Amino acid sequence: MEGWGRSGWGTWSAERPLELIHPNGAVVTPLLYADRMGRASLIPMSSQVALGERPLDGKSATARTTHGGTTLLWHLTFHKARMGIGFKVEEFGEWGLRYWVAFCLSGDQWLRASPSTFTSTSAGMRVCTAAAPLLVSAHDTPEAVAEEFEREGYFYLASRAEAGRCLALRFNLEETPTLSLTAAPEAQNAPEAQNAPGPSPPRHRPKPPLARPIDAPGAPLQAVHDVMAWNHVFDLINQRPYTVLTRAWNSRKFGGFGVWMNDIIYNAHLWGLFDAAKAKQNLEAVFAFQTEAGNFPCLVTGRDAWVDRSQPPIVSFVVAGLEARHPGAGFVRDGFAALLRNHDWWWEHRVPDDLPLVVYGTTPGVGSGLYAGTKLGAKNESSMDNMAVHDPAPFDAERGLLLSYDVGLNALLALDGECLATMAETLGETATAARLRARSSAQKAAIQTHLWDEERGIFANRLVSGAFVEPLAPTSFYPMVAGATSPEQVDALLAGWLDAPHHFGGAPGLPSSARHQPAYGDNVYWRGRIWAPHNFWTIQGLRRMGRHTRADQLADMGWSLFASGWAHRQCGENYHAETGAITDQPDTDPFYAWGALLPALKVAAQVDVTPWDGLRLAAPMAEPVGPIATSLGPLHMEGPALNVTWQGGAFSTSASAITHLQPLPGGVAFTLPPGEASWLAPPDDTTVTVDGMRRDGLHGRIPLSARTAPTRVEIIRRQG
Repeated sequence: MEGWGRSGWGTWSAERPLELIHPNGAVVTPLLYADRMGRASLIPMSSQVALGERPLDGKSATARTTHGGTTLLWHLTFHKARMGIGFKVEEFGEWGLRYWVAFCLSGDQWLRASPSTFTSTSAGMRVCTAAAPLLVSAHDTPEAVAEEFEREGYFYLASRAEAGRCLALRFNLEETPTLSLTAAPEAQNAPEAQNAPGPSPPRHRPKPPLARPIDAPGAPLQAVHDVMAWNHVFDLINQRPYTVLTRAWNSRKFGGFGVWMNDIIYNAHLWGLFDAAKAKQNLEAVFAFQTEAGNFPCLVTGRDAWVDRSQPPIVSFVVAGLEARHPGAGFVRDGFAALLRNHDWWWEHRVPDDLPLVVYGTTPGVGSGLYAGTKLGAKNESSMDNMAVHDPAPFDAERGLLLSYDVGLNALLALDGECLATMAETLGETATAARLRARSSAQKAAIQTHLWDEERGIFANRLVSGAFVEPLAPTSFYPMVAGATSPEQVDALLAGWLDAPHHFGGAPGLPSSARHQPAYGDNVYWRGRIWAPHNFWTIQGLRRMGRHTRADQLADMGWSLFASGWAHRQCGENYHAETGAITDQPDTDPFYAWGALLPALKVAAQVDVTPWDGLRLAAPMAEPVGPIATSLGPLHMEGPALNVTWQGGAFSTSASAITHLQPLPGGVAFTLPPGEASWLAPPDDTTVTVDGMRRDGLHGRIPLSARTAPTRVEIIRRQG
C-alpha cells in the first residue's frame, strides 16, 4: 500500500464501512455476534448500518449498527497516525452476556504485550483497549473468526492464543456495554483507551441522532461531505484511493473495484467543495484507463472493461470548475491533453453523417466487454441505459451507432468543447482553441435548429432519418447549459414543460420521463424516476440563462427530496417521482454517491463556480454556508446580506448576488450584475473602486447605484 501513507488510518474498506485500515497494512475489523440468532457479522454495508456525520475537519465519524435486535452507537476518531474506535449499547436485543463484540487485528503478526495492549510485528502498530478482552483467539482471517462464532458459539476456547496473524479481542456487553480501542504507531506511544463511565443502558430508550438535523445550519454542505467521506475507499487492486459509487456494489457486482466514468467524475466535482487532493484521486481513477483511441471507458471493474463505449463528456466542465476553485493545483495543466483526446474521439467515432452532431454507440471490434456491439451497449454509453428516448432509435450494427441525435449528448459535448477552448487559450494553444470554438459553435447552431421541435416547443432527440423522437427526458433542457438556445426557446421550455405539472413540473422533482408519457408509469430506473444528474444539468442550464429564481426553486425541491431520505441516513441513487421513496424498487441503492449532487445544488444556490459566472455568491442567506473551497481559500458566508469571510479578509453587501469574485494582490475584485441599488461595507483599511472610480462611504457603507450593466468592484488594502 505504498504511496498513500499520508492518508493515515481510514475507513478504506469498500465492503465494511467500520473496518479501519492503516497504510502500513494494519487492519482493525469490528465483528458482532448475536447468540439469539447464532449469526456473526463483519458489518458489511446494509440496511442494518446507518452512517452518521463526518465533520469537515475529518477528525471523527459516527455510525449505528443493529444486529440481532441489539443496537450499538459507534464513534471513530482520527488524528494524524492515531485512530480511536468505540461503541456503546443503545438497545439490547438479548442478555448482554450472550452478545459479543470482537475487534479483529489483522494485516500482520500480532502479539499480546499486556492484558489490554497488542503490538504488530512488522507494521509497528500498538493497539490498546479500555478493558482487557474476556478472550483472545488466533485465526487466519476475520472471516474465520465469524465462521468460528457461528459454528462453535461463544463458549469455545480451543482457539485461545496470545499471538497470531489475526487476533480476535472478544468482549461481551454484560461486562463492557461501552468500550473503546485506540491504535497508533508504537513510536508515538499511543495512549491507553478509556471508556466513558456510566451504568449499563436500559433495554429501550430514545436513540440520539447520528448527525445534525436536516434543518440545522450547514446541513446541505455537511450532507455532501458525509456521503463523499463514507464512500471514499482504497482500491487494493489498482493501489489507489478513490470514491466508490456505493460500497454495496464493490465486490458483489464489480469484483473489487468499479469505475463508472460519469459517477467518478461527479465524485471529483463534489470533493472539489472541500479537498483538491481527493478530487484529483477520482480524476486519476478515470484518466488511468483512457484507451489508445482516446475515449475514457464507460466502465472498468475487476471483472470487465467497456472500452468500446464512453459516457457523456462532462469531464472538462468538472476540471474547469476544479481549476477555478483550486488554482495552482494543476487540474488543467495535468488533464488537458487527455481531455482533448477524449473530446476528439467523439467526432472521430460517433458522427453518422454530414451534420455537426453526434450519436451514442459501441465501436465495432474494440474490446470484449459485456454488451459490446449491441444496442444495449450503445445505450450504456448514455449512462441512462433504459431511458425511453432510446426506444425508437434504430441500431446500425455495422457501424455500432444508435441512429438518433441525442440532445443531451450534443449539448454536453458542445459545452465540453467550449471549456476545452478556454483551457487551450490559458495554455497558449491558440490554434487548438480556435478549432474547438469553431466546432462547438457549429454544433450549438445545429442543436438550436435541427433538434428544436417547433410543433411541441421543446428540444428533442431526432432520428438520423429525420423524425423527432416522441419520448422526452430532462435532457431536453440541456441545451441551456451549452448556451445553444434563444430566449424564446427558453421561455417555451419553461412555460410548456419545466413548469407544467403534467409534463416535468411539480413536486417532488424532475422525473426522467415526461409525466404524460407511458414510460413515466414504469417507475423502473431511468423510466420515470427522479435522478440527481438531471437536476444538476438542468439547474446549471437555468443559471447560465440567467433564470436564477427558477433554478433556486428546483434546487430547493431537490434538497427537500434528498432530506426526506437523509432523515434516515439514506442518499438515494434515484427516487420515486411521486412519493419520493428510495427503496420502493429493489434496483435502487440507498447510499449512492451522486445522490449528494442534490444537497450540493442547494449549496450552489449560494456559492458556486461556473465558466459563465466564475465564483458566484448569492443572497438571501437562509443559513450560514462554509467553509467551502474557493480561489480565495476556505470561504464562509452568512446572511441575510452577503457577509463574506475568507482567509484574507471580509466584506458585506446588500446586493442580491455577485459574480467573478477573485483574489487580487492585497484584496479582491468582483462583478455586480445588473440590479437594484445596494450598498457595500468594506474593511476600514481598504480602498474601493467601482468601474475604476474610487468610491468613499459614510459610516462604513458605500452606496451602489442601480445598474443596467455589469459593474466591476475592487477592494484593495491600503499600504502603510
